[in-house]
Amino acid sequence: MTDTPPIPAKRFGVRLLLQVFYVLPIVFVLGIFGYLACARLAHKAPPVRQISTHPFAAVSINALTASLFTQGDTLRASGNDLFIEFRDGNGRLVDVGDVSFELGLNMPDMVVHSIGKVFRTATAGQYRTTVEPQMAGDWTAQIGFTGPKSKGAATLPVKVR
Repeated sequence: MTDTPPIPAKRFGVRLLLQVFYVLPIVFVLGIFGYLACARLAHKAPPVRQISTHPFAAVSINALTASLFTQGDTLRASGNDLFIEFRDGNGRLVDVGDVSFELGLNMPDMVVHSIGKVFRTATAGQYRTTVEPQMAGDWTAQIGFTGPKSKGAATLPVKVR
């Protein structure tokens, strides 16, 4: 009989290395997912802009009052969250359908426009848009609506700071 080295000891080492070889990628992937999950939980929401409770401008359109609300008492040259609300003579909110909003600035040899896509909010009669005039001055706002019952438009002066 010949003496051979114990085979179980070698197999134990190879098995251990194979287990480590297969487990390390799994641990690595789980670590990445854990890191991403913690980073997502720690992520802060963007700041909420406080919208004024008093309109900075209002105009009558077909027996309705369109009121414009923003952060503070006037529009700024940078991005503005703008809320538009339509009320009837009794002060009730009225859903007017599709709303359009456009700012225009007439200057010598040039006309500048800032158009905002107007979206409905969860409350009927209230709409929101974002406008960026990018220039201070005395602008003219054109607001209009088209709905199943009526349509209308009006212009009003708006100061941008």
